Amino acid sequence: MLSPRGSVGTVVGALIAIAAAMGLGRFAFTQLLPPMVAQLHLSPIAASWLAAANFAGYLLGALAAAALCARLNQRRVAIAGISALTVTLALTPLSGALSWLALTRFAAGAESAVVFVSVGVLVFETMRRTTAMIAFGGVGVGIFLSAAILTPIVARGPWQRGWYAVAAAGVAATIVAVALIPRVASRVTSGIAVPRGAALRYVDAAYFLQGVGYIVFATFAVLYLVERGDAHGVAAGAWLAVGAGAAFGPWLSGVVAARTGTRAALVGFHLLEAAATVAFATAPAPFAIVAAFIFGATFPTAAPLCTAMYVDLAPEEGARGLGWLTFVFAIGQIVGPLIAGPVAQRTGDFRLPLLLSAAALVIASLLAAAARRPHAAGPSQRPCEASAR
Repeated sequence: MLSPRGSVGTVVGALIAIAAAMGLGRFAFTQLLPPMVAQLHLSPIAASWLAAANFAGYLLGALAAAALCARLNQRRVAIAGISALTVTLALTPLSGALSWLALTRFAAGAESAVVFVSVGVLVFETMRRTTAMIAFGGVGVGIFLSAAILTPIVARGPWQRGWYAVAAAGVAATIVAVALIPRVASRVTSGIAVPRGAALRYVDAAYFLQGVGYIVFATFAVLYLVERGDAHGVAAGAWLAVGAGAAFGPWLSGVVAARTGTRAALVGFHLLEAAATVAFATAPAPFAIVAAFIFGATFPTAAPLCTAMYVDLAPEEGARGLGWLTFVFAIGQIVGPLIAGPVAQRTGDFRLPLLLSAAALVIASLLAAAARRPHAAGPSQRPCEASAR
């Protein structure tokens, strides 16, 4: 429950600031990748290895976060994670060596996972679901801010300046989070848990494929547009559109889930995400920007909706499964770039990897549709309860 010192609005504001910092830390790389490729002469395979290093760190961070949240106050874990992430962003441009960049991307991934799991535990253990969804929009705020900050820097300066700018924005987000977030008490008392049930394994598989599918777009979209000949302004506009969509997409998913059920919402958003990915890969610039907005509005909904599915399908322990879900998702994020890089190297661009990622998202929607309760369950009074029908 929320402490007397913190109103819901204050907590949501703090969590949005934390999630925005995570968005900066994870997704600024997408816009900074084209100048890094050009100035450091990185191949598609090298770029994919940097992305995979980030997601390998995310995998480790998911495990570490579950253990930390079992032993420490989630507020402290979140603030420690966001602070460490900001330091890592500032250290990234100190060297252009591939080994250093891989190391810093690995560290940023681990710190991002710590932030995500601790924030996820907070929102789903202390708030009503529709309110909790708003906090996840902070990732979109971070993407939008990074695009706005980096557009003039990427066009005129060396790649290092972009990382310093993102780190400065991370400092601001950290200050806001520390000032606003109150102490909260969570019911989570143990570390990573794997709730039982066939339906939950369908959710796991769907979330794994979401990781495989979305990450190709989220990592290589700007590079794809630049390399196919679109102007840098168009590529930057597409990434701004992703951030704008992602800022309100999680809230929208909460509204849709309240009307249609969590499972139906998850299926629908997966299909929209797949369609947007196909349109982005094949359409000319104006339509690609629209597709980028739709993608932005759909991809961050998977995390809260899959978490909500866990809570719906296993009410007594579902929230504790967030660490496990993040672990599964992280594996998918590692697999996606490792497939996309070699395919792009062979075909000459990232169009085919984008289309393959859309296919993964379609399969994810089918798996989500198969995740049904084994028997009817009565209504729950938990604050984040909703039907998984």
